Amino acid sequence: MLKKNMVKIILDVSMAVTFVLLMNPRVFNGLPFHEVAGLVIGVAVLVHIALNYKWVVNTTKKIFDRSLSGKTRFSFLLNVLLLLSMSGIIVTGILISKVVFPHLLSGENHALREIHDVFSKLTLLLVGVHIALHWQWIMGVFRKMFKTKEGNWNKKVIVTSVLILALFVGSMQWLATNVKVDEAFKPKFEQKVAQASGTFTPPGKFREREFPHKEHHGNSHPLLVILGHFTFWAVVIVPVYYIEKRMRHKRQVRV
Repeated sequence: MLKKNMVKIILDVSMAVTFVLLMNPRVFNGLPFHEVAGLVIGVAVLVHIALNYKWVVNTTKKIFDRSLSGKTRFSFLLNVLLLLSMSGIIVTGILISKVVFPHLLSGENHALREIHDVFSKLTLLLVGVHIALHWQWIMGVFRKMFKTKEGNWNKKVIVTSVLILALFVGSMQWLATNVKVDEAFKPKFEQKVAQASGTFTPPGKFREREFPHKEHHGNSHPLLVILGHFTFWAVVIVPVYYIEKRMRHKRQVRV
């Protein structure tokens, strides 16, 4: 059971880090990394659902059962909303793709891009609430992972975690280095941006001009992007966690 929970935690942390990096499309090499990592996230979501398959099936069967706790019912609804919003991100992302699926839609579709951004921000908020509801479980798994029954640090798990983290960072770097934009696509895209803005885009400025939206400007350093969005999650997690804790205490008092 602990091994399965470890796999879940490692997968979820990797998904969380990758997702916040995708919130700024200028991270790493820009559009290529953004699209490829987005598809990887889609696969990871399916794996996440598979790992929680029994809970999904059992909760679905009991969703209208009065014996089901309010927290479980709310968590189920939240997961459904998360699945829908993630699906919205992936579908709109594929439709506006310029690297992986460059020929699905011709021209710029600003409406789809705006919908893509809305789904992304909604998902960011929902993930924060999701983490808050599972905070006790997360901390419990981490304690069991890194501490032995005697209360000492589990060196094997720490070393394994460091190696997995190194592999994760290495895979991110590999994507950023090896996934490139089709050279034939660059001039066409630059020309469209130049025509829309009335300015000339010098060669080599493709990465900076990929996303002219105001919200995509600013520092795109990966660590700062992660820190900024994890801070946002902290702002969401803290109040939701304590509200849920207070409600749980009230239920225990009633019983």
